[in-house]
Amino acid sequence: MISFLQRVFLCAVIFMSGMSASGQRLALKTNTLDWLIQSPNLTMEARLNRRLTIDLGIACNPIKKTVYSSGLSLRNFRIRPELRYWFNRPMARHFAGIAIEAGSFDLKFHPHHYTGSGVAAGVTYGYALVLSRHWNVEFSVGAGLARIWGFDYREPDNRPDNKNMNKWIPVPIGTGVTFSYIFK
Repeated sequence: MISFLQRVFLCAVIFMSGMSASGQRLALKTNTLDWLIQSPNLTMEARLNRRLTIDLGIACNPIKKTVYSSGLSLRNFRIRPELRYWFNRPMARHFAGIAIEAGSFDLKFHPHHYTGSGVAAGVTYGYALVLSRHWNVEFSVGAGLARIWGFDYREPDNRPDNKNMNKWIPVPIGTGVTFSYIFK
């Protein structure tokens, strides 16, 4: 049986594979803030018209690691499509966007342990600074609301049999310092 996240990922891949990759219409990007939490990531942005682009990003840290000496560990998988409106031209200067994010997480901050899935939606604002013909750096910030569900327990207690976490929380969405390579 295909999980919810696998279906979202499959639909996104099918959608993006049908898009044209002609000049000045495609960029590959990586968010340095995700790298700080040891989550390798890759995003593809494709131009739809003279003001709109679609941004599809994936971040994943499948290996549970201790990130800091305080005993914090994080394992996650996220996919984030975003529709962006550019005030000047695509992939340069100011933009505003609407983003959706879905993912799973396993967060441990001794003695607390949170594991589960979630979906979020929100708005973003950013600025793409053109460095050269092929390179950009984007600064973006976003806010949204997420619905998360899963398990919340204290270690060394065992995980409960039934999910005991189901709530809405405010989240940053689409926030980052991103380096882009634009295909021209």
